[in-house]
Amino acid sequence: MNSLVPVLHPSQVTTIDVTQLHHDSHTRSVVVKTIQDACQKMGFFQVKNHGVSKEVTENALGSLSEFFDLPMDQKTIFLSDDVNKPVRFGTFPIDNLDRVSREFIKIYAYPIDDWIGSWPHNPMDFRENFGKYTMEVKRLSLEILGAIMESLGLSPTYLRSSLEQGMHMIVGNIYPQCSPSSNILGIASHTDHTIITILLESMSGLEIMDFTNNNAWKSVPETEGTLKVLVGNHLEVLSNGLYRSVFHRVTPSAQMSRVSIGSFLSLPMEEMVEPAMELVDEEHPKAYRASSLDEYIKFLFTKEEKSYIESLKI
Repeated sequence: MNSLVPVLHPSQVTTIDVTQLHHDSHTRSVVVKTIQDACQKMGFFQVKNHGVSKEVTENALGSLSEFFDLPMDQKTIFLSDDVNKPVRFGTFPIDNLDRVSREFIKIYAYPIDDWIGSWPHNPMDFRENFGKYTMEVKRLSLEILGAIMESLGLSPTYLRSSLEQGMHMIVGNIYPQCSPSSNILGIASHTDHTIITILLESMSGLEIMDFTNNNAWKSVPETEGTLKVLVGNHLEVLSNGLYRSVFHRVTPSAQMSRVSIGSFLSLPMEEMVEPAMELVDEEHPKAYRASSLDEYIKFLFTKEEKSYIESLKI
């Protein structure tokens, strides 16, 4: 964590108890309103009592750490610059030196039976442990998205079928221990292309742009047992700008390596996302053009200076 960046006070971090979504209608409505406020003000919240067991999360992080500990020649089997490749390993060098700020592995995770056979088989429990986490976090994502849709005044099942059948990508990252004086970022500032991203991390390191405080950078404190939920570009589009995709970045730790798993949920690759017609009227005209995940991937190759979400604004 960057010692120069202030840490969000716990009162500034919205924490949702997922079990309360299953209580009486009044309790659920209060939780849904809390989610609405968090998505509007911060583009970010965290969840507890989410049903993904500690054993499942620890095993997934453990298998990921073991994968990154493998000799480089066993990891570069998956090395590729092809962003469409269903399993892809990569590194980010530091100033052309023989050091990296981040190693990652991206894997397609739905339908899991179609892809799991191509996932790393070393360590031996990688597929089993990652598979369990993948299925649990997909279930959780759909549950959270039901509440998010409801918070927009839409049906909890809005786009449910598309989201169930949509693109689910898991990205495992490791950020090597790094001197605090180096000012190296593990990942530079960006927004995610997704509907939502759910983040599991071994330790704190996530920093978000605080829209409520002159877009200042703030470190997100570690809260044991929670998962972070980030608003992505396509949720911003779907909400017609009511919710903002959160700018975020990662700083490595001076104490030890940091491992994280990002779960990225989107609509099917070529399905278009546009503002929900229920959220468009004379006072709130359509603010974004329709786009797809496939279009986003093509955008990455354009070298366009403006961000993807800015390119979608009408």
